[in-house]
Amino acid sequence: MWLKYGIDAENTLVVIEDVPSGKTSVKCPYCEGGLTAKKGKIKEHHFAHTGETCRFVAGRDSRDLPVLPLYDNFNIQLSGKELEQLKTLWKEYGVRGYRVPNFLVPRRFFWLGLLQETAFPDSTDYEFTDLGKIPFGELSLMLFNQVQEPLLLEKLSDLEEKADHAKDTNSVFYLPRLTDLRLYRAQLKSILSRVSARSNKSTWLSIILRIIAIKLRIKLHYWD
Repeated sequence: MWLKYGIDAENTLVVIEDVPSGKTSVKCPYCEGGLTAKKGKIKEHHFAHTGETCRFVAGRDSRDLPVLPLYDNFNIQLSGKELEQLKTLWKEYGVRGYRVPNFLVPRRFFWLGLLQETAFPDSTDYEFTDLGKIPFGELSLMLFNQVQEPLLLEKLSDLEEKADHAKDTNSVFYLPRLTDLRLYRAQLKSILSRVSARSNKSTWLSIILRIIAIKLRIKLHYWD
C-alpha cells in the first residue's frame, strides 16, 4: 500500500489524490505497467498494479521503501501482531508511567528504538522512547520534530548513496534506485509546500518547520 505515485504519458508524477478510484491511465514508475487507484474507506489510498505486481514494488523490505519516516508510514516496519503488542504494553505500562518488565519486551522493539533500558541502577526493565510514543500521540510537536528531522535527512542521504552506487557500478538496479529517489523527493517537496503554507504564522512550530525545510531544500537542490 505504499505506492502513492504513478506516471503519465509525459513521465510526470501523478499522486494518488489526483485521480479517481478505479483503473487509471497512469503507469507504474518502475515497470510502466497499468495501475488501479485503490481509494476505499478503510485502507490508506494507494496505487496497485492492474495486472501482476512488478518485483520493484512487491516483496520489498520495509526499510528499503522510499517512504517518509514517521509520516504516513510509521507502522510500516511492524506487523499487525507486533503493533498490537506495542499497544498493549503502552496501555498497561507506558501510559501510566510504569516500567515495562524485560520479559515482556520483544528484542525487535529494542532494536527499532521503540523501548530502551531504564536509567535506574540494577534495573533490567524498559521504558518507551520518544520514538515509541509517537504512534500514541504522546509526544509534543517540539519533540516530534526533533525525532523526525534527522530521520528525513538520513533517509534522503541513504537513497542518494544507493542511486550513486548503482550508477557508478553500472548496476541493473540504477533506474529503480533513481525512481526510489524521485518518489522520495516528491514526498519531501509535498512537505515543503505545506510548510510554506504555514510560513505566515510566527509560532515556534512554523520556525521549526522552516528550519527543516531549509535543510531539505539544500539537499534537494543537487537533484533538481
